[in-house]
Amino acid sequence: MSQKYILGRHAQTRKQSVRYVVVISLLLLLLSVIQLSFFGRFRIFGAIPDLMIAAVLCIGFFTGPYTGAVSGIGAGFLIDALGTSGISVLPLCYLLAGYLTGYYARKESQKGLVQYLIFLAVTLVYRAVITVLYAWIVLGSSNFAALLLGAVLPELFGTALAGLALYFPMRLLCGWLEKKA
Repeated sequence: MSQKYILGRHAQTRKQSVRYVVVISLLLLLLSVIQLSFFGRFRIFGAIPDLMIAAVLCIGFFTGPYTGAVSGIGAGFLIDALGTSGISVLPLCYLLAGYLTGYYARKESQKGLVQYLIFLAVTLVYRAVITVLYAWIVLGSSNFAALLLGAVLPELFGTALAGLALYFPMRLLCGWLEKKA
């Protein structure tokens, strides 16, 4: 009998597969709407925090590399579809973040807050590099100090707060999903 995989996870029944996909999809949709609408008006430190990379980080950290990768590419396409920037490299960047986080988190014997903070710090540096490259390529921004102070650091601090805020709810949700699947 062939094994069925959904979102990178082995599922015993179709009901478990559907529940897994629906819950992760609704979560990503909700977070993308919050990121684009709420934080579009009420910016933290003057920038919009990247809730999607924080969610992909949590999903990869708690459920594994394949679920993190699939969630990452879905989150990237969702932000591109709902946002006004058009198609970008965010799906690929989120895919890599979700997969690598899940891959290296599986090697950890403990999955506590300290380990998560290490992964969050690495992801924040990764996101800052993406922001700098995007601004340099698309906007032609050559003033690195203004870019750093005006966009990169505010986004980094806002995303750090979002990553901390998402840790405990995502831990509970992913734990619940893992028990059900």
